[in-house]
Parts: sequence; structure tokens; C-alpha cells
Amino acid sequence: MAAMKIGFSSLVCPTWDLPTIVAKAAEWGYQGIELRGLQGELHLPAWPQLSADPEAVRRRLNDSGVELVCLGSSVTLTSKSRRELSRQKEALNEYIELAHRLGCAHVRIHAGEVPRRDTQRAVLSRVAEQLIGLAPAAARAGVTILVENGGDFPGSADMWFLLDAVSHPAVRCCWNQCSAMSIGERATTSLPRLGGKISLVHLCDAEFDEQGILQGYKPLGEGHAEVARQIDLLKGLVYTNCLMFEWPKLWLESLPAPETILPGAATFMKDHIAAKQAILSAYKGDKNAPKFAQPRSLADNAA
Repeated sequence: MAAMKIGFSSLVCPTWDLPTIVAKAAEWGYQGIELRGLQGELHLPAWPQLSADPEAVRRRLNDSGVELVCLGSSVTLTSKSRRELSRQKEALNEYIELAHRLGCAHVRIHAGEVPRRDTQRAVLSRVAEQLIGLAPAAARAGVTILVENGGDFPGSADMWFLLDAVSHPAVRCCWNQCSAMSIGERATTSLPRLGGKISLVHLCDAEFDEQGILQGYKPLGEGHAEVARQIDLLKGLVYTNCLMFEWPKLWLESLPAPETILPGAATFMKDHIAAKQAILSAYKGDKNAPKFAQPRSLADNAA
């Protein structure tokens, strides 16, 4: 069985240019990267390093053995305004076109927020309607749209509802357990529920208080997100895509530098991927064992 791959998001290293990101990924044993902005430019289709010569970018990645796994966008599809929805869909189509040219398999969008005087279920239904319309073009481009849980939709039940409503192979989930922790949902609920609907996992760790409020990001394995258990559960689900390390240095400048955090994150992920699979069961025995009569011993038969 193919093993999971590891990668990191450019959120970790917001000041690095693309050659540096690729070189450091290869140096520290990462097999993939996600681009969520480059050197302050968050709308990637506007960044000349990518759009001017995509073939040169592909050659650099191929030569380094590092895969461009995902392009992360700021797109949301929750607005009731037709004008705003049109603007967001135009941006998403630009990302899909760029991903196609770069040979990148995924474009990520955000689940988003619930507008005023609206409900979660109505918003999810509206997002599903938009994705149903966008999915065929993404499939023709060889790109999968990933919806990341978060905002007003951090839980797996909302993601399951959305993806089931769309029901298209070109729309899948990017799962972030730290977002689900904000509503007290653990990986033992989230990951089995979504299963094969997950095409990318954002792996981060953090501390939360009793109300589920994030207190601060931590190196992998030092927070409350049960990162090792997530990896074990993903093994059980035969997940073979990428674990994408996320460290939001772009938003929180006080976090340790990428040179400090990335080597240790790579070691943590590789060690836990390689570790022997634990037996994950709520039962100490086989609850479905047949209730046959016990065979008599030879001494009993001789009596």
C-alpha cells in the first residue's frame, strides 16, 4: 500500500520565494507543497513567478522531486449577492486555469461564514448549488476543488452534507482538525465520518481552553489536536494523499520561523507514518464472535 506523503503550506514561510520553498522542501524531506500566497501576494494567478512561465515552474518541481499539491485561494461561495458570487467564481476559475497549467491537482476554497439573516443549512445549500455548476469545468481541467472546513462550518457533519449534496468527484474536502476542535469535535468522529471524501489533510496542533477557544499554536504533538491519533485513523482509512503541515506564520508573525519549525514537523510526520499501525477498536474482544458450544476435551470424551 502506498504511504502518505508529507508537505507544508507557504503560510509557514510567507517571505520565501518559490525557488527557496522548493529547495527547502527537498532538503528536509517533504514531498509536496501547498501555495497559499507568495511573498505577500495572496491571489496567486496575479503572481508572475507562476503565471508567466508555468512550464518553467513544472520543470523546477519535477527536477526537485517536490509536488505542487494544492493552490490555496481566498474564495468563498456563501454570499447572497449575485455580483459578489460572480466575482468569487471568476477568481476560482482563474485558480483552476492556473492549476491546470501548472499540473496541480487541487484548488482549495474556504467554507466561509453565514451572512446576516441567513441559516447554516440555507448557506450550505447555496454553496452546493454553485459547486455543482463549477465542478464539470474543474473536472475537464483535471482539477479537484477542495472545500476546507472552518469559519461557521468547522464540523464534519456540515462538510458531509455539502459534499453529499454536490456528489461530484471533482469536489472534495480539505480537512483541518484544529477547526473542528473549536466545537469540541475530535478526530475519532471527524475522520471516520468523512472517509473518502477527504482529499487533503491540513495538519496543525494547538492548545484550546475548555470552551474550545484557541490559545496558541504548538509544534506537532505538543497541543490538543491529537495529531498522532489523526495519522493512525488516516492509516485505517487507507488515506494515501498528503499530510500538509500548516503553521500560520503569515497571520501570526510571533510564531517561530520556518527554519525552526519545518525540520521537526517533517520528522514527526515521517516517524508516525512509518510506525506500526495501532489496533483502533472500542472493544477488547470480537463483539460478533459466534456463540458456539465449547468443544469437549479428550479427557471428557474418554470418561
